[in-house]
Amino acid sequence: MLLEPLAHLLLFSLLFAMLRGHTVSGVEYPVFILVGMAPFLLYRNTALRLMDSLRENRSLFGYKQIKPLDTYVARVIVETCIAITVYAILAFGFAWFGFNMTIHSPLQWVTTLLLGLLFAFGMGMLLALITHALPSLKMVIRMAFIPLYFISGVLAPASYLPQAMMPVLLLNPFLHIVELIRAEVLPHYTPVDGVSETYVISFTVILLFLSLGTYRARRMHLISTKNG
Repeated sequence: MLLEPLAHLLLFSLLFAMLRGHTVSGVEYPVFILVGMAPFLLYRNTALRLMDSLRENRSLFGYKQIKPLDTYVARVIVETCIAITVYAILAFGFAWFGFNMTIHSPLQWVTTLLLGLLFAFGMGMLLALITHALPSLKMVIRMAFIPLYFISGVLAPASYLPQAMMPVLLLNPFLHIVELIRAEVLPHYTPVDGVSETYVISFTVILLFLSLGTYRARRMHLISTKNG
């Protein structure tokens, strides 16, 4: 788990340093990319692991007190604990080498991180339910996260993305979350116009409504079949 973000950091920091220098938006590029990359990888991993949780935990459903929803919640907790540990190690390492790792608005930062986690939970749960019915979609969904990585402002400020495409790109909740998180960590970072916490909240509520409603309708079927 530690190797993935570290590999991303080293590769893109090197490329950016060669092409454009060592800073972006007045911040050292490794810090800039870590601030956006760590939460994105947490949310991506949470959604994808939730998608696989039915298959991975099917043996537990022999115990009547354990339901599929329990495995979803447990997976979110596990992924969050792993991500916190990895981020703490990387942040400590960065600080050790002299990078400024202070957080501009810590309370708002934690709030947005939790909002993103709720969004990932709703998305992952819905993906789990969809792929339980259509297992062949799993590979397509995994592949879809590759372009999402590049159009969510993880590697560069959203202002560097094609402005003509911005109305379409702003439909992506990940872009809003990453921009909001960066604005709350980096004191001089300004999100692009159109980034809205309200949009993320609305999207998250809809996802949770759809996923929990579908789960309630299909919860017995999830246990009785071996798909997913």
